[in-house]
Amino acid sequence: MNMNKALIIFILCLGYINSIAQNNTIQLKGELKNFGSEVVLSKETPEAQLLKETIKLNLDEHNRFEVSFELLEPAYFSLGRNTLYLSPGDHMKIIVDNDNPNNSTFIGTGSEVCTYLKARPYPKAGSYLYGTDVLKGDPTTNELAKNVAKEVRKREAKLDALKEADDFFKKVEHGRILFDAANTLMSYGFRDAYAKKIAQEQMKAYADSITNLYVNDIREYLLNGSDKDYLNTSAYLSVVDKCIEELGADKMDAEVLDFLKVHELVYLLNRKGPVAEVLGRKNEVEADLSTQKYKSILNKGFEKYQKLLPGNMAPALELTSMDGQAITLADFKGKVIVIDVWATWCGPCKAEAPYFEALAKKYQSDKVEFISISIDSSEKPWRKYLEGHEKTSTQYITPRPRFKEFQLITVPRFMIIDKDGRLIDAFAPVPSNEEFEKLIIKAVK
Repeated sequence: MNMNKALIIFILCLGYINSIAQNNTIQLKGELKNFGSEVVLSKETPEAQLLKETIKLNLDEHNRFEVSFELLEPAYFSLGRNTLYLSPGDHMKIIVDNDNPNNSTFIGTGSEVCTYLKARPYPKAGSYLYGTDVLKGDPTTNELAKNVAKEVRKREAKLDALKEADDFFKKVEHGRILFDAANTLMSYGFRDAYAKKIAQEQMKAYADSITNLYVNDIREYLLNGSDKDYLNTSAYLSVVDKCIEELGADKMDAEVLDFLKVHELVYLLNRKGPVAEVLGRKNEVEADLSTQKYKSILNKGFEKYQKLLPGNMAPALELTSMDGQAITLADFKGKVIVIDVWATWCGPCKAEAPYFEALAKKYQSDKVEFISISIDSSEKPWRKYLEGHEKTSTQYITPRPRFKEFQLITVPRFMIIDKDGRLIDAFAPVPSNEEFEKLIIKAVK
């Protein structure tokens, strides 16, 4: 009898555990339009932003996908230019258009809030300056402020009408609306300066004079800007420095200040790698952090770069050649590999290209291979660009997500790998810096 009771309890426990796992599982399936061949879903919590946490979506030949993963608490995600808000247990069928987020559709549990987010503005574009009516009729200074306030009321009404949104979502989204309003008024001066073709050297002074007209409105919109929960939105990050200026650092949530310190250092780490300068700065920043949470995040961020230190084997990487052939870095074993990672849309990449090609002409041999790897999401602009630009380096293309193990955040990026496949420098100087050529000379000796 006791054995039977024990068995029943065991079975009930298993069922309970399985139920919890299912309740925490996100299930998404659907179609992605106008994306590249490899796509990731990026988590946008403060920690995930700093650690670049992503989930790979595997597409079939019809650009359809299906994915499931565990999520313990609600979180924002980005998929192309769309923002998603997912809660444990959400099941959705989605169609996401990277060229036009407003054409995206969401059906199923969690769809209401994701549909609402289609209309979120883009802070880098000036928030409400584009895609709304705030500039309709060429408004005066006072009229623009009123138009922005009207846009705020309209968006707040839509948010308040949501039936399935949880309290955290409504709080963060109310904040987003106000921060976007502040960002609109803070951005208008530069937009107006461009429109009036103000001289470059006078542009900032002109923009500042316009922004000063809205100082009281901006301050009002930022009154609640000390809360760490708002770190989940790009709108807050666009105005957080102004929040500190207006409210005072002593009024800010400690996690906001720690996030900004870690964010600045992680940005430097992404650009330069774990060099002595960055490692020294890490010790300073870590000592200055007031929360254990962000000390842990900082150390996690640096741990991801350990495998990229000189002497370690280079991570695996698959490339596609101009004639469509697949090739890997391992195929170059026996040669020093000098790598330029670039994109056709990247101005600094194009500026460094002549220096890289000059070195390729000078050092390319049976012992050294210079390769340029584009991360363009489509082959068409890559091929078109190369038609008009003669190259000495061998040209390849690969989707950006394949560089995940290389911690590729920005381009251009230059790397040198020795003949045995070990990293000499995964964050080499730009070719216009004479130190880059010195690394090549040392590598081939």
